[in-house]
Amino acid sequence: MTYQIFSENEWIYPDSVITQENEANLYCARNADTCFQLLTDKMLAGGESIKIGTEDLNAQVTVYQLLPAHVEENSDAKIFTTLDYESVKHFVTRQAPFDVYEITRPVDNGILTEGRAAFFIRFDIDKDAQPGMHQGKLHVWINGEKLTVSVNLKIYETQIPDRSQAAFHMNNWLYYDIVAKQHGMTRESDSYDQLLRGYFENLLDMRNDYLMIPAGDPVRDSDGLVVDFDFSHAEDVGNLALECGFKFILGGFVARFEAWDDPDQLLLWDRQVGASTIEGYRQLKLYFTRAWECVVKNGWQKQYMQCLVDEPQFPNSLSYRALAGICRSCMPGVKINDPVETTEVGGAIDVWVVKQAIFEKYLDTYQKLQKMGEEMWIYTCGFPGGATMNRIIDLPLTVSRLPMWLCYHYECPGFLHWGYHQHNPEFEKETCFKCDDIHRYPPGNSFVVYPAADGSLKPWYGVRGHIQRQGALDCEMFMLLEKKVSRETADELVLKVCRTFDDYDTSAQLLDEVRHELLEMLG
Repeated sequence: MTYQIFSENEWIYPDSVITQENEANLYCARNADTCFQLLTDKMLAGGESIKIGTEDLNAQVTVYQLLPAHVEENSDAKIFTTLDYESVKHFVTRQAPFDVYEITRPVDNGILTEGRAAFFIRFDIDKDAQPGMHQGKLHVWINGEKLTVSVNLKIYETQIPDRSQAAFHMNNWLYYDIVAKQHGMTRESDSYDQLLRGYFENLLDMRNDYLMIPAGDPVRDSDGLVVDFDFSHAEDVGNLALECGFKFILGGFVARFEAWDDPDQLLLWDRQVGASTIEGYRQLKLYFTRAWECVVKNGWQKQYMQCLVDEPQFPNSLSYRALAGICRSCMPGVKINDPVETTEVGGAIDVWVVKQAIFEKYLDTYQKLQKMGEEMWIYTCGFPGGATMNRIIDLPLTVSRLPMWLCYHYECPGFLHWGYHQHNPEFEKETCFKCDDIHRYPPGNSFVVYPAADGSLKPWYGVRGHIQRQGALDCEMFMLLEKKVSRETADELVLKVCRTFDDYDTSAQLLDEVRHELLEMLG
């Protein structure tokens, strides 16, 4: 069988043409990983066996079978999706509908599924690995037919910090009832903890060190009035998360506006009750008191933050401040961490997680706040659309990695995305998540992992999930270069590839070259 090696940073497709047999040239720091993609001309009927072997490679090698995901509609230039290719052809990779290799299926069982034989290969380098050039071989046998790839792996002296010591932070939201439903479970199921452990393992591998845990559940009397809150689910999940290795846990949201320009926040469990009303105050005081009792009971004080509202806006910033005041009065010393689309909540928030487009729109103000000591992160979500850098399947694959480069550029030590595992029922066939009966989110925006089709309780990575992990590792290296040489030198490397979230080079080759240059400078 013939084959071709492709960068981990470029999309390949079921109809991609093999033009040359080439070597894999890899560069990696210690305590990190690097990947490449392997496309062959072999067609599989399904059920073929696969066996992997290596020679002279100082790395742990994991092989995933690449499976196609279907993009049914293109990202729109402004919001949601479109079938008008002419209006978006200047920034999307292909005209929808199309298939692209995005699902990475583990081959631990030694059996392949049908389709073209294509693979995502991951090399994990131990923190104590011997630096230097390692020239070796990767052998792949499919039903006994052998394919051998020459691999040149350069391991650098530089060592990436363990996740527990990371300077760069990451948070992807897990929706607990949704993930249970996807696997045919409830919170009470015998395998629920095992399911959470499988997803936690993936999140931690992706360099997530923050985890949002469930909010408290309202307890109502016979008339439907909220009289208490039950934090037993939050308590169980929080303790499991810390046991598994998360550095911080975040209490779930409590309120949100109805329309973006509403002046008040409404309670999530009582949507007719405003946070600024007397009844809202009563319920919120009860909520935060019970939440803090849970924190203190479990000794979480140094590892817990509270989320209040998803994306407070300028018109409801005053209401957000009042809500934060109630929280702080009941949870002394707690830090508040929220995604925001306003500059007017200073003093009410400790970690500002700002949407990429909003951060650049009000850049001067946010940078003034940073100079005052405020901690800023970046988040991306479904909007804005168009070519704005985001983790979308019909945008170039590089833009699933580059947001973390701009986090470094903007001195934002963390990244958030809401869309970790939200899927339509046929997850591999409909990648544009249906947010209502009319609208769809851009392809892949709502997820970077897939429910395992083989019944496993650990999700399958999407290629974009792997690339997001690589972006976090890159940011750690930029921070190390800043300490070793200078911030100016590290920033110059970032700017070779991307200047803003709308001004960036899409070339996988350029990204690979600059990353190699970064490693050479670190040594």
